[in-house]
Amino acid sequence: MSTEKLSVLIPILNGAPFLEEALVSLEQQTHRDFEVLVWDNGSTDGTLEILDRWIPARLPGRIYRGQPLSLGLSLARLVEVATTELCARMDADDICHPDRFRQQLDFHRQHPTLALVGTDRDCIDMAGNKLEGASTLPFTPTEVLHATLVGPRIWHPTVLFKRSAILQAGNYQDHSSPAEPYWSEDYDMWMRLLTHHLAATMPEHLLRYRINPEGVTQKAMKEKRAALARRRVWERHAAAFTGLDSSTALRLHDRTCRFALPALWRMARHFQRLDGLPPFARLRHPSFHAAMDKLISRQDLTARLWLKACRSLQPAPADAPPTP
Repeated sequence: MSTEKLSVLIPILNGAPFLEEALVSLEQQTHRDFEVLVWDNGSTDGTLEILDRWIPARLPGRIYRGQPLSLGLSLARLVEVATTELCARMDADDICHPDRFRQQLDFHRQHPTLALVGTDRDCIDMAGNKLEGASTLPFTPTEVLHATLVGPRIWHPTVLFKRSAILQAGNYQDHSSPAEPYWSEDYDMWMRLLTHHLAATMPEHLLRYRINPEGVTQKAMKEKRAALARRRVWERHAAAFTGLDSSTALRLHDRTCRFALPALWRMARHFQRLDGLPPFARLRHPSFHAAMDKLISRQDLTARLWLKACRSLQPAPADAPPTP
């Protein structure tokens, strides 16, 4: 497998309105060694006609049609059919910075132990106007580990990842059901991946991410289904991710753990095997405190006072992405 060639993975369903703009941004990439793999999930709006004009005439790649799947399962199939070790994600309504792939490859070359490299992004509306007030992302591997305790904080369409690591973690999955049709396939993947590997986010804004009020994720958030799906992900994977037993992990998530200090210490030691940060340094780390603020019960005064005392100590040294 080529270590520099990329497979760009794009699952799509009725993406015609913004697809041309997305494909143009790929055509303008300064790193040219990539192929585009598109899995169509039953489009009826002219999406396939657009793709046929572009692939492979203007962009090398393949279009998979006639086998509509869910988002998670179509991503899994794209990972399976990719022939490169490095894969990049993109959605059909987003716009890549022309230097995105080159900068991500340079970063990964400097930090080859990382299984995944995301980037920061600019959010845009349906007309392409930049939206202000985007949430802050975690950047270093340690910050990403801590942020994943409370949700999917890696911006999915920006990632470049090692195919072998994704497959080792079990590939993308979909555990939705007729009663609960929404599944957080990115959070599910990140929790499994980060149980064994490290990831980081570059601070450069290398993608323009379109906020579609009628998109699947936005509608799920409005209807509170996204929070339910993430809790179900936590139920499945928190024990392996945190090093806690399942019942303790669930009480922590639901903020019903009456005395969380032993759990915090076990998590701190568990994460050390990945990023090397000693437990006491982790308990002083700002991003660990931010996560614990959302997990520790407000009635657990002992844990809150103890963490407050940790904050008063000399700050933990800044962590950094692993070196080659």
